[in-house]
Formats: sequence, structure tokens, C-alpha cells
Amino acid sequence: MDSFERLKLLSQQMDLEPVEDAPCTLASKPGEAPFISQAVLPNGKRISLLKTLLTSACESNCFYCPFRAGRDFRRATFKPDELASTFMRLHYAGAAQGIFLSSGIIGGGVRTQSLLIDSAEILRSKLGYTGYLHLKIMPGAEFEQVRHAMHLADRVSINLEAPNSLRLGMLAPTKHYLAELLEPLRWVEQIRQEPAPNRSWRRDWPSSTTQFVVGAVGRLTLSCYQRHKSFTNLLACNVLTSLPSIQCRILP
Repeated sequence: MDSFERLKLLSQQMDLEPVEDAPCTLASKPGEAPFISQAVLPNGKRISLLKTLLTSACESNCFYCPFRAGRDFRRATFKPDELASTFMRLHYAGAAQGIFLSSGIIGGGVRTQSLLIDSAEILRSKLGYTGYLHLKIMPGAEFEQVRHAMHLADRVSINLEAPNSLRLGMLAPTKHYLAELLEPLRWVEQIRQEPAPNRSWRRDWPSSTTQFVVGAVGRLTLSCYQRHKSFTNLLACNVLTSLPSIQCRILP
């Protein structure tokens, strides 16, 4: 399977990831080409954004996720250097101005985060990429990994998915709300309070965002989100909500 065939597989269903600050307009149809959207950045600039995974293999079985372990479908994987070079071919061709990079979890969150960071390092340091990079923080990532990712990215994100441990258990029974999700999100804000980094590629800290799944486990999910939304002011991050109609498309 060549690199663009793998990229097509890895970017399938990524239209369900509502990244950035405004609804994205499709520039390509999922399944027909690597998924590229017309996205709006935090500064209001519009770019063509490739949204993809490093691997669609995953050891987690989150019920809302189209890439969950229990789902039978054709999966694909890139090595960090393969992903970086494939994206740069699209970038040089003018097809993608930025990249949103996430991954299924294989070998734990720490190992997966290392592979995402390696991909970003190759893009920035080896291939000289200076464009927009949204890098996912994996559940269970370590503090220094979060810091490293923030030195490389324009935006980082980790999805809380639910407002508390009870609701998360209904959606993603293998994830740990406080230790794996909320704590790394707090680290992002903690690091952002430090002086702007001189060794960062743009000498500034990235923005951050999180996401809740709304409507997947009953109407109370929305009310829980409304009661807990004030915590985002404390963390200085945005909240993106997946609409119930979208979630219905990916639940079994």
C-alpha cells in the first residue's frame, strides 16, 4: 500500500473531529482523497488543513470512536518519517497548508505520544516546516512530553470527552479521567504560565482546546456539560462539542 493510500485510510472519519474554532468546510470528500478541510485558525486565518492519524490501530475501545479496538475495518500505520514526508508532498503541492495530527493508542499513551512528537520534530527540524501544526496530547502522556509538544505545535489538545469520571466510564471505560485526561490539560495551562520559550520554533506557547462528546449517553450529558463548562475558564481553553447527530453516525 503506497503512502497516499494509507493516508486516505488514516484520514477517513476525520471529518467527525471538529477541530479549530469554526465549522470546517470540506475541501475533499472522506474516502476519495486524504481528508483536507477549510479550517479557521485561532487568529481568524483560513487554511486548508490535513486531518489525519499516525495509526488507526488502537488498544482502547471508546464507544464513540470510529477507530475503536472492537470495530472491524482496514487499518493503516505510518512511521513518523513517512507521515512527515507524505504531508510535505501535499504541502509543497499546495493541497494542505497545515496539519492536525492525532493517533490511535498502541503500546500506551507515553509511547504513542513519543511517536507524535517524533513526527512533529521531523517536520520542524529536518524538513523545515513552519506552517500550522495542531498536535494531540495522548491520554496518559507525561509532563515533559506535554512540554515538548508545546514547543513544536501551534495548538495542542486533549479531549476530556465527559465532565466527570462517571460519564467517561460510559463512553470510554479504559480511560482514567483525572490522571490521564484532566491532569495533562492542567499541565498545558501550567506550562503556559511560564515565560515564553526561546527554544520553541515560534518563541511562544501554543493555544489549547478540549472536547466533550454530547448526546452519546443520554440527555443528562448535555446538562452535565453545562454545569461544568465554567472550569474551562480556569484552564483557559476552548470547548468543542460534537453534536448528537454526528455522534449517532459513529456509534454502533
